[in-house]
Amino acid sequence: MPIIEANTIFKTNLTKHEFYQGQSTEKFSLQLALSDEQVEELNKQGVKTKQYEGQPLRKFSSRYAIDVFDEKGPVAAKDLQELPNGSRVRLEYVTKKHPTAGEVPYAKRLMILEIAEEQAGESDKEFFEGTPF
Repeated sequence: MPIIEANTIFKTNLTKHEFYQGQSTEKFSLQLALSDEQVEELNKQGVKTKQYEGQPLRKFSSRYAIDVFDEKGPVAAKDLQELPNGSRVRLEYVTKKHPTAGEVPYAKRLMILEIAEEQAGESDKEFFEGTPF
């Protein structure tokens, strides 16, 4: 199975299903920021990629819970938390042919290499500026 190492972009959906337009997709997922070399490799496999603000990315999903590991071994479901944007991960995936989307990558196992610090957005800083708490 192919393996990719990259940083998450946006918060992950490892503990609960993602929502799209107010409805559950019934899938767990994460999106990864990709290097040009990774885009080229995925394209060779028939996997399409997208861009967000000039950053290549790809979403990996699964209808089943994604097995997650850290440096100590498997992470129990009760201990699992969503990963913030910028966390470094290694992901094992498989691809399956889709009639219109090409090869679609499905997440199998995830190794957490580094958890990024969750940062408040600029609008949050402005909103709470001067607040006494």
